[in-house]
Amino acid sequence: MYPYPREVVADIYVSKLGGFSEEIGEREVGINDKALEMNTSLIAEESRIKLRFFDSREKPYFLKKSFRVVGISHGSSAYRLSRMGEVVLGREHRDVLGERVGEAVMINAVESFRIDGDYSSMKKAVQSMREWIWKSESLGRRN
Repeated sequence: MYPYPREVVADIYVSKLGGFSEEIGEREVGINDKALEMNTSLIAEESRIKLRFFDSREKPYFLKKSFRVVGISHGSSAYRLSRMGEVVLGREHRDVLGERVGEAVMINAVESFRIDGDYSSMKKAVQSMREWIWKSESLGRRN
């Protein structure tokens, strides 16, 4: 019934940018609540996502802004921007992204569902990488 968002890989969806609304906060993304329920595993008011446009060069994943997903109900004035499940951003983003309305956008919820705020394994991996680099630099200097 709703063409968007469409899951392309586990916890990664594709939709279109539907527009901008004053009802949506700066760090929020609004999506038709029925489309969320039918097409995704995202939980309104709880899931956190990162957005990416396909043709743009973006910051590394962990440096990108995170947004909280909010459901847009039928009675809301932002509903007309997300009738088919399009992404609606806060009015603050209009200056930067205004010309991108209608373009495809990737919704990445992997961090929300896989990492869920527990970065201990990531911290260990980075520490291990630092130690490996330090050891290899030390060995290079000795030789």
